[in-house]
Amino acid sequence: MSLAMLYKERKFWPLFWTMFLGAANDNVFKNALIILITYKNVSLFGLGAESLVAFAGGAFILPYVLFSATSGQISDHYDKAQVIKVTKYTELAFMIIGAIGLLLENYGVLMLTLFLMGGQSSFFSPVKFSSLRTILKDEELTTGTALIGGGTFVAILIGTIIGGLAASAPDATGTAAFAILAFSVLGIISARFQNKINDINEDVKIDYTFVKPTFKLLRDSLRERNSFRAMMGVSWFWFLGSFVLSVMPAIIKNVFYGSEMVTNIFMATFTVGMGLGSWICSKLSGKRIEVGMVPVAAVGMSLAVFDLYYISTQWPMSVTGALMPPGEFFAQPLALRAIIDLLLITIFGGNFYISQLTFMQHSAPLEKLARTIAANNIWNAIFMVVAAVSIIILNKMGSSALDNLLILGGLNLIYAGISYYFFHEEMWRFVVQLLTTFLYDIQIEGEDNIPKEGRLVIAANHTSFVDWGVVMSLSPRPIRWVIDHRYYNIPGLKQFFMQGHLIPIATRREDPRVLDEAYTKLNMTLNEERCVGFFPEGWITRDGEPRRYQPGIKKVVEQTNAQVVPIIIKGLWGSFYSFSGKGVFKGIRWNFLKRRKIKVVILPSIPPERFCYKDLEDKMVVEYKKPL
Repeated sequence: MSLAMLYKERKFWPLFWTMFLGAANDNVFKNALIILITYKNVSLFGLGAESLVAFAGGAFILPYVLFSATSGQISDHYDKAQVIKVTKYTELAFMIIGAIGLLLENYGVLMLTLFLMGGQSSFFSPVKFSSLRTILKDEELTTGTALIGGGTFVAILIGTIIGGLAASAPDATGTAAFAILAFSVLGIISARFQNKINDINEDVKIDYTFVKPTFKLLRDSLRERNSFRAMMGVSWFWFLGSFVLSVMPAIIKNVFYGSEMVTNIFMATFTVGMGLGSWICSKLSGKRIEVGMVPVAAVGMSLAVFDLYYISTQWPMSVTGALMPPGEFFAQPLALRAIIDLLLITIFGGNFYISQLTFMQHSAPLEKLARTIAANNIWNAIFMVVAAVSIIILNKMGSSALDNLLILGGLNLIYAGISYYFFHEEMWRFVVQLLTTFLYDIQIEGEDNIPKEGRLVIAANHTSFVDWGVVMSLSPRPIRWVIDHRYYNIPGLKQFFMQGHLIPIATRREDPRVLDEAYTKLNMTLNEERCVGFFPEGWITRDGEPRRYQPGIKKVVEQTNAQVVPIIIKGLWGSFYSFSGKGVFKGIRWNFLKRRKIKVVILPSIPPERFCYKDLEDKMVVEYKKPL
């Protein structure tokens, strides 16, 4: 993640800081209001303080359901920079109303302001994320999304702290009123630096009836398969996050015997973990739109949840029932482990959330991206409401906060299985990328020569058993490799190879049926606009010299009209995974885990009408024999 984007990139930083100041302001106002209601024991609409706090949460979320569809239409119809500026001036107007409500201590007006602020946020959210596809390159999209997503959580933390401090000040209402107006003005100043985004689609009709476009948008979201999967993943994250934030205060108080300050530390850890997880997601993704980490992150979250549950069952009972301040709490043997578990839940959560949010933006049609973001906001709100209702139902059934935590871990493990079903190819590519990066120091030449879409055949030289992993770690898209049928059918590995959609092949003499099935699968795969990988030599070299290329690749290119990208791997001959010396996997090599320096040369793609497998052989052999 390049933090320089936050102050150097004029195309990005006004959007980031406008978002940051708006998110902080929402939480200054919301937290100050909640604390004032709680500690002044305010009653309104026949509701006591505790119920009124829950009502306040609903008042802020409800506009996302009501207005998101129309806000998405507006963001797609008009210049997004102009929409941003209008929403910021609207924020100032609403905060003036809120400031008056604070000074008069009129909680009816403050609830109205909270609803209006939710409405303003529901109009800003689609334009915030849909702008990224226009102002950033594809390879910058994950970084930009991580900065916006992680920055949002940091802004929430800062806003929550400032709101709490303002509500605790001697002149609480006056201090809070000044804070929300100051943040609003700063947001307007930041928004004025936003360049025109010029992503206008005047064909989009705006429906101000709100309810009708909401149901239409939800129906339409079901048709976009990839973006809908990502929406469900992002919404599941909000379900999980809402669930954890709801049960943790009760666990900290009733199980850990932690004071209010301990709860605040845990809540701050939640936010810090999300920011850290967003940063890690950006680093691990590199220039890719990486959803391969989703199943891994989901399993990581569940394991951390299960460990937090285990710690809770081992926590010693309090004799007096007195709540412990932070110093006493962290002197307990399991306290640090508990907060590390929460940190891991949120770090994995950041990976889970940002990767799918980026994938959703990239998958959706650009001309209706804002409406896709709006649909996502509606689904997010629905899932958060379901989380709240689920907790109420579980509590009425006699389930404790600790039981609820265990149920959540189990449900999330089920979702991990669902995400693996959808993203297993990407997951194995991601795992291979991590392992390859750990084992090798790779120098890449021609990284941008691999097309990101269309029918593609990767042709690589074959010097070791890890050539495929090196190529997969560099590819922006999953590769379905052709593999010798004898290796494919090794007991215990076949299931793994099936998950990676490897295609077994044999010679006509060995097994004509396997060969014919291989060509059928290759044709089907390439006709689906996917990428397949070939080792044209057919076998791993036994002496370090290139072997004669086989004509099978020629037949595939002729039948599918696919382009070919030659990839030459240099430096793996002599490694533990090659046949050099005593042979593959033989001999004790004490430095086999040391990062070996290798070079990968990716030549420009060859269009099908110009492809000749003998020319391919000549090009790749010449490049392979150049000094490393």
